[in-house]
Amino acid sequence: MLNKELIYKVNEIYSEKELTYTFISKGKNDIIKVIQYSVVQKIGGNYLYNLGFGDYNVENDTIIDDIASNNNDTYRVFNTVLSTIPKFFEKHKNDYLIVSGSDGEADYISQCIKNCIRKCTIECKKYNRRINIYNAYINKNFETLIVEYQFFGGNKDQREMLVFENYLRFKKYDFVLILKKQ
Repeated sequence: MLNKELIYKVNEIYSEKELTYTFISKGKNDIIKVIQYSVVQKIGGNYLYNLGFGDYNVENDTIIDDIASNNNDTYRVFNTVLSTIPKFFEKHKNDYLIVSGSDGEADYISQCIKNCIRKCTIECKKYNRRINIYNAYINKNFETLIVEYQFFGGNKDQREMLVFENYLRFKKYDFVLILKKQ
């Protein structure tokens, strides 16, 4: 599925509560990127991990997950992120992985409007675009992916609680929960 030539070489840093991959995005600039799987909570005897991704800020040792670098290597970066998911499940066979986007947070639209160059009126065109990219990948490759993984789509209800269901292709979700089939 993933073209190995379109994947950056990653460096792995492993600890009990985090699995981190770093790589250099090569484009207009060299940008250090970080993919971080971190524990959100314990569920029974297993853990729920969040997939975080962004540019590494060397000055304050943080991950900036709410900007678009526009380094002209989007597909290679995305393929690199995807290539780490099987590596994650090699180390965490029985754990859960949740994927969402920083552009899907409750305050994203109000923050975006302040600097919006698209002049969105009814609906913010940037809202949830990151999770939409993951959903599009799952939808396109669904038949192949379900051989190894189980997917659940999630949205927030009126009380802002996450509600998950078996993943339905082409339905819009704010979150995707992934489990490795045994």
